[in-house]
Amino acid sequence: MKQLSRYWLAIVLLGLAPWAYSRPEIIRADVSYYSDGYVQQEGVRDIGSEKNYEEVYQFYTYYEAVYDSEKRVKIFREYKKGNVIHEEHYQYTNGSVERTVIPR
Repeated sequence: MKQLSRYWLAIVLLGLAPWAYSRPEIIRADVSYYSDGYVQQEGVRDIGSEKNYEEVYQFYTYYEAVYDSEKRVKIFREYKKGNVIHEEHYQYTNGSVERTVIPR
């Protein structure tokens, strides 16, 4: 019985995992993608599950990510009431990433 409950828990957690962090299925370079949440991995912020602009604009806070040709975040913006309040640019060189915060 204990073994069965472990398997059940693993199945439930695996089923929820895509909702926790779900990048857009198709990523095009230099196109904006939006979400009402974000994640941060290895110092780089990225959007949570993608939503269209009309869906996120209704929220008080939402996020935008622009990707490069290698599907890495190059620009990340945070909005409050439609205004950009935080912006970061990322540059990738030799396996490392450099973050630049744009003052607002």
